Amino acid sequence: MSACGLSPAAQPLRTSGPISASYNSDLVDCRQIAMRYDNELTSEGAMIGALIGAATGAGESHEDAIAGAAIGGLIGAAEGTMDKEEKQREMIIRCMQNRDHPVIG
Repeated sequence: MSACGLSPAAQPLRTSGPISASYNSDLVDCRQIAMRYDNELTSEGAMIGALIGAATGAGESHEDAIAGAAIGGLIGAAEGTMDKEEKQREMIIRCMQNRDHPVIG
């Protein structure tokens, strides 16, 4: 995800009209506000992924359950991070719109 390019929150915004002189400073402010969004989604995804991975591997052996939990936790954390970054982008867009910028996505 991050290795493939910019995170959703860091990607440039699309506008439907000209931008004002305050656009860049408001964008910095809005990104800072969005970055405060906590890591709950990442942690929750990791826990759910670990539980699913452990349950899947439990039928085989104890080692498979541990490996399944580790792999599931990594996958779940990655999904949680993607969800968090998408929410952050939505927050940035709303913040900019609330500051009267013609942001459409």
